[in-house]
Amino acid sequence: MVRMQLLIPDNRGIVPRFQPPVSEAVDAVDLSIQQFAGAWMVMCAPAPGASVAVADGIRYIFSGCPIAFFNIALVTERGIAADSLKVHANHARAWASDKGVPWMFVVTHEALGVGVDAGAVLEGCGLSPMMTLTGMLGQRIAPPTSIPSGLELTMPTDDAGCSAVLDVNGLAYGSDLRAAKDLVGTRSFWSQHFPVLGLIGGKPVSAAAVLIVDGCRYVAMVATDPDHQRRGYAEAAVRRALELSARAHGERPTVLHATEIGQPMYQRMGYTTLAAHSIYMDTAFLTDH
Repeated sequence: MVRMQLLIPDNRGIVPRFQPPVSEAVDAVDLSIQQFAGAWMVMCAPAPGASVAVADGIRYIFSGCPIAFFNIALVTERGIAADSLKVHANHARAWASDKGVPWMFVVTHEALGVGVDAGAVLEGCGLSPMMTLTGMLGQRIAPPTSIPSGLELTMPTDDAGCSAVLDVNGLAYGSDLRAAKDLVGTRSFWSQHFPVLGLIGGKPVSAAAVLIVDGCRYVAMVATDPDHQRRGYAEAAVRRALELSARAHGERPTVLHATEIGQPMYQRMGYTTLAAHSIYMDTAFLTDH
């Protein structure tokens, strides 16, 4: 169990800028699963073509955008046996069959029953492993004490700047994210959240953002242009985004889901592990990869 401090909304549903936190025991695995779902709800549910449902122990959050990252089927049960996992996978494939977009099937390692080999089970269901994301928790992360030489950190205030957050992520992950610009690449989307760009000579080279998700500051969209990596640019952007969100909402706990490459940076910053989530994709959408 992880002990975590949460800010409790007042009776108007407004979270004060400062309020003495209430300590309570929070299940680390549940926190990681719920923040995963909550963040994808923030990003995907407002889309005009979104499909959101809860069925058979799975949360479906599909934006309808033709990018797998923005369409997920997240298994929420605990103690999942091999037979149950197979049932979940088949239900998810059936549910997604008429959506016409690539999607991710998300399984939490700590939610599996003892000895369950998720990869073997899901291979038989037509799902192929893609990556692992590690849920991580930070209580208080310090703002940047120094900024790498030549780096300018800015919070974009127009559509072009917010679109650039996706451009940097596309470069970093080798993906074409243009189809997501109407979804999360506009100032209207970010009006209640906190995107940050790192600029070198006026050119965006790093990005990070904080979403406000169910009482936590959720770190997302962290990336650096491959030509500018390993210089501390992403960490500086993350710290600034957290600083800006703390000014507006107080020092709420911060949660993220790290790639294998990004995890060491977050550990240095003071984040601790909550749970590991394995990402699978329907092999039908991998024929061109």
